[in-house]
Formats: sequence, C-alpha cells, structure tokens
Amino acid sequence: MKGFIYNAGGLSIPLEFTPGVPFRFECSEEECGKRVVIEGVIVEVSSSEFTEVLERVVRENPDFRRILEINARRFIFRGKVNGKDETLPVESLDDFAERFLDEVLVLKP
Repeated sequence: MKGFIYNAGGLSIPLEFTPGVPFRFECSEEECGKRVVIEGVIVEVSSSEFTEVLERVVRENPDFRRILEINARRFIFRGKVNGKDETLPVESLDDFAERFLDEVLVLKP
C-alpha cells in the first residue's frame, strides 16, 4: 500500500507500507531537504483515535491544518522519527487521490 505520513520531521513523507508490519524508511537530505529516519509500524485504528492524533498534530504544527479534511480516518504511524517517539496520521494514496478529486470537482463550476 502507498500513502503519506504527515508531520514526520515537519514533512509529508510518501512511502510504501503494509499495515501492521514494522519498517524503517530513510529520506536523504537531497530528497527531503533534511535527513528523516522513520522506524515503526502503521496500524489501522478507529476513526476517533485517528481524529485525536490528527487534531494533536495540527495543534502542534498548524501548517498541517489542511489534513483536517481527511475523510478516510483509519491509519496511524507509531514509532520513531529521527529517534523521537511519534504517533502521526497516515493517509493511503487511494484515499488522498479521492479527497483531491472531490476537492477539484467541487471547485469546478
């Protein structure tokens, strides 16, 4: 599955993952503008747990307020980002694409 981890080192990081399977992902300074190392697991959670994580992330980093629009609230990341314990919202690429298309179609006259 492909998706995005939001606010990983202050960035939206695209990656491939299998829910429930631990992974390590490294984004170089050349690729991401700074080195980001992500180690942990992406798990499926309830919509309410996702919403709690999402709202906390937006409070901590208002630059991510756009992700409040996420409709499919089902995955979170638990682990470490650059050695710091984190719990972050994750959106699958399919869900992102659907949200993007819905937004574009709504904006068309």
